[in-house]
Amino acid sequence: MGDNPIGAEMEVTDKMSRKQKRSQALLDELIDFAQRHEIEVRTEKFLREVGYHVHSGSCQLRGKKLIILDRELSVKEQVDLLVDEIRKTLPDLNASPPHLRSLL
Repeated sequence: MGDNPIGAEMEVTDKMSRKQKRSQALLDELIDFAQRHEIEVRTEKFLREVGYHVHSGSCQLRGKKLIILDRELSVKEQVDLLVDEIRKTLPDLNASPPHLRSLL
């Protein structure tokens, strides 16, 4: 096997792609978990203007729980934020699947 910089570059890209796919799958699963617990999750593009700072977080809107994630964040940052907000919003996480419970 010779040195093939293009092949090595493709392998790194493929590994990153698999990692990104796993992160996206985890984000999708967390969103599904939140929705099963009556928490709406939205990803929004935040408009940033001079004079105020917008960030992801949770709130109640018309009596319903809502978590809004900044679409501009990386998938990993969205996962981390969603995990934190689910922890704050759902006091009893014993019903969560074991692989999610370790995150939550």
